[in-house]
Amino acid sequence: MTASFPQSRRLTIRLDDSPRYRGSVHDDAVARAMGYRAALVPGAFLYGHFSRVAIEAWGLDWAARGGIGARFRRPVYNGDEVTIEAGPLVAGAGRVRSELALRDAEGETAASGWIDLPDVAEPAPLAADWPLLRVPDPRPEIGPGGWRKGMRGGTAQSVLTEAEWLESLAAFDETHPIYRRETLVHSGLLMRRAMGEVYGSFRFPGPVVLVSCETRHYAPVRPGARFGTSSIVSDEYERKGKHYGETDEVVFADGNVVSRHRRLQVYAG
Repeated sequence: MTASFPQSRRLTIRLDDSPRYRGSVHDDAVARAMGYRAALVPGAFLYGHFSRVAIEAWGLDWAARGGIGARFRRPVYNGDEVTIEAGPLVAGAGRVRSELALRDAEGETAASGWIDLPDVAEPAPLAADWPLLRVPDPRPEIGPGGWRKGMRGGTAQSVLTEAEWLESLAAFDETHPIYRRETLVHSGLLMRRAMGEVYGSFRFPGPVVLVSCETRHYAPVRPGARFGTSSIVSDEYERKGKHYGETDEVVFADGNVVSRHRRLQVYAG
């Protein structure tokens, strides 16, 4: 742990010009036509910015064994000035932990979360318990109530290229020297890749909205590795007309478990 823990930082949230956003509510023109003042920033993007605090505090140790969680409460728009506030470090249960809040220009909490660093590395999930399956062809269509507990997602098992790594650092406006010095893959990219493989395994009735997520790292990750995601729907329920799905995902790099992600999302309604 560094001697000085970063208490807060201000930044401007700017979406990169990725084709994945075009034609969606994450596109400025589309969002404005729908009555929003600018494109809505995806939750996964805010999650990636939370990781800045952990990297500044713990560096490579956090990428090897640290944890992070985020819950998204209010919209954040492209170009917004926000503040990420970190609470004091609290030691207990074999780890140190800080609570986080991302506040908008009005001081409202748009996202809350936490970061932690265990004293010793936690054991990774057993690879044998997490099969790497092909993406189904055709992909099953998922209607309200149709994303059932126990359903598994597939994976393309593709190589994470240097170009993709560099693109992700630019997307998160990440300038911390550790990423290039250690050729380190950003935690936000790990989570976005796992999320993309899960969503790519099914056909949903509309956009899936991320509600919350948490991650545990088990090893630093570098470009050039072949990635695979093993995932399962761990719960599904309906609340006030919206259908929620919880997923549990284990990410592999060259056959080794490198991270685990648990996410809650609205997939219909």
